[in-house]
Amino acid sequence: MLGFPLPYCDELIYSTIARHGVHSGITSHKELLFEVFGDTKIIAVSDLPGHLEKIAELYPELLGITPLDLLYKHTLFPLYAPFIGKARRKALTHELTGSRKSSVHLMAGVAASRVKQPKYLRYCPDCVIEQFKRYGECYWRRAWQVAGADSCRVHGKLIDAKIFRHDVQRHSFKAAGPDTCPLAKAQLGSWQSVVMALSVDELLSLRVRHIPELTQWGIYYKNLAADKHFNRGVQVRHQSIEERVIEYWGAEWLAGHSLLPARDGESWLKSMFRKHRKAFSYLEHLIVLHAFLKPGWKLQDIVTEAARIKEAKVTVKSLPVQSQDKINAHRGKWLVALDEYGARQARLSGFGAVYAWLYRHDKDWLMKVNQKHHKPEATRKARVEWPKRDSKTLRALVRLRNQFENQQNGPRRSRNWYLRKIDHAASVEKHLDQLPQCRTFLARHSESISDYQMRRIRSTVLGLKHQGASVKRWRVLREAGLSEERLTEPARCFLMRELRN
Repeated sequence: MLGFPLPYCDELIYSTIARHGVHSGITSHKELLFEVFGDTKIIAVSDLPGHLEKIAELYPELLGITPLDLLYKHTLFPLYAPFIGKARRKALTHELTGSRKSSVHLMAGVAASRVKQPKYLRYCPDCVIEQFKRYGECYWRRAWQVAGADSCRVHGKLIDAKIFRHDVQRHSFKAAGPDTCPLAKAQLGSWQSVVMALSVDELLSLRVRHIPELTQWGIYYKNLAADKHFNRGVQVRHQSIEERVIEYWGAEWLAGHSLLPARDGESWLKSMFRKHRKAFSYLEHLIVLHAFLKPGWKLQDIVTEAARIKEAKVTVKSLPVQSQDKINAHRGKWLVALDEYGARQARLSGFGAVYAWLYRHDKDWLMKVNQKHHKPEATRKARVEWPKRDSKTLRALVRLRNQFENQQNGPRRSRNWYLRKIDHAASVEKHLDQLPQCRTFLARHSESISDYQMRRIRSTVLGLKHQGASVKRWRVLREAGLSEERLTEPARCFLMRELRN
C-alpha cells in the first residue's frame, strides 16, 4: 500500500494504523479496517494486536519489515515473552503474526493476571510536545501503556487520555492528538514508577534467543534465595523474603498494584520461590529482582542465566512388595466402606488412607472394584428457575427498548448490545434455549445492519434540516459515517426516499 506510514520508534501498531486514518482523511472506522486488513471485523487492540503479517505486507520489500519486527518492536509482546515458556511463546507468536481469530490475552495470562492494565490509554505531556516539534504529530508510545510503569522515565507522571483501552467501539483506532492528549503540567512520579519505567524500557527492547522454561525460573528463584541467605537448608524463609520486598517497594505502592503479599495463606510471592506451575507477570518478576539484586543488573543476563539452568531429573522410586495378608486386610476394609458409602463418599468418610494405600500397591484391583460399587450422585435441584429468570430478563430488555426507542444516535442495538446491558449477560446468552420470551424479544427487536444504517440516515437528515443545511446525498453519507460500498439495499432505498421528501 502506498502511503502507509512507517511506525516511529517505540510506537504501537495501533497508533500507526490510527495515524494512517488521519493522513488519509478516513472518518469511518470500518473503511479504515477494510483498507488496512481487507476485513471490517478486526478488533482494535492496543497491546497485543494480531494480523501482523497483513500489516508487514503493506510496506515495500526493500524496507525488510517483517511480522516479527512489528511484534517485538511495536507491541507489548516482549513484556510476556521471557516468562511464559518456549511452547507458549511460539504459539503466541504464531497467533499474533497470522490472520486468524484468537484468544491471545488468555494465552498470555493477561486476562487472569493480578496486574490489572490501565483503564485508559496514557501519555506524557512533555513527550507529546517533543513529538509535535520533531514530527509535526504525536503518537502512542508502548512504554506509556505498561501497568506499574506509571511515569515517563524523563519527565514525570503519565496522564490518562480520553480514550478507553478497551472501548465500546471495538473496531475504532483512535489517534493521539490535541483532543485526546490535552497538554498539562507534568507532575513528579513516585520513585518506584521511575525505577519500573527504566526496567520496562529494557524489557521492551529485549529479544533473546533462549527462553527459560517455567521450571527453570522456579530453580532460579530458589537459587537466588539461597545466594542471599533467605533459606534454612532446603527450605525457603518466605516471611523474610516478604519483609525484604515490602521494605524495598513499600506496602502502599504494592497494594496499589494488587501485589501486596497476603499475610495469611498463599501469596504470589511464596509461589515465586516454589516450583513454577504457572507463569508470573513481568511486574512480579521485576519486583523480586529489584528487591534482591544489586543496582546495575541487566535483564539480558538474568534471562540468559535462567535459560542455562539444567533441570533436575526426577527418579521414581519403586515401592516395596507387600505381603498378600496385608493386601487382603486393606481390601477387606475398603470393601466394607464401599458397601456402606460408595466409592467417592468412602474416601471422604475416614477411609482416605486405605484408598491411598491400595492406589499405590494394588491399583488394578482398586479400579475394578470401584467400578462395580459406583453409586450415582443424587441429582441436584436446579439453582436457576429459568421461567422466573426469563420473565425478569424480559422486563429489563423492554425497559431498555423503551429508554432508547426515541433516541436516534448511539451504537447499533444488536443482540449483543442488549445482552451487555443486563444482569447475568453471559448466562442469558448461553441459555437462550431455556428463555423463550427473551429469545423472541431479541429476534424481533435486535437492530440489523440495514436498520442501523437507516437510523443513522434518519438522524443525519433531521439534523441537517434542523441546521437549515441542504440535504445532499454525499453530505448525508459523510455525516452518517457511511459509504456507497457498504450501504445495504434497504438502506439505499430508504435514503432515496428521504432525499425525495
